[in-house]
Amino acid sequence: MPNSSGDKASSRIETLRQREAALKAAIAEEKVRQQKREEKEDARLHSIVGATLIHNARQHPDFELMLKGVLAKSTKLTDAETKLLRAKGWL
Repeated sequence: MPNSSGDKASSRIETLRQREAALKAAIAEEKVRQQKREEKEDARLHSIVGATLIHNARQHPDFELMLKGVLAKSTKLTDAETKLLRAKGWL
C-alpha cells in the first residue's frame, strides 16, 4: 500500500485538471456569447441612431445637407454602401 497516498494525490490532480478544462471551456463559451450580445447591441444602436438621423434630416433641410456632406466625405464606406446611398439620394 505504499502507492495509496500517491494514487489519491494523482487522482485529485487529475480531477482538478478536468475541472480546470471545464472552466476554461465555460469561459470561452461565455466570451463568445458576450461578443454576440455586444454585436447585436451595436447593430441595434446603429439602427436607432440611423433612423433618428434620417427622421431629423427629413424635417430639417439644413441638417440633411450637413448629413449628406458627412456621408460624402466618409472614407469608411464600402463600394456597395456608396452605391446604395447614391441610389437613395444621400450622395
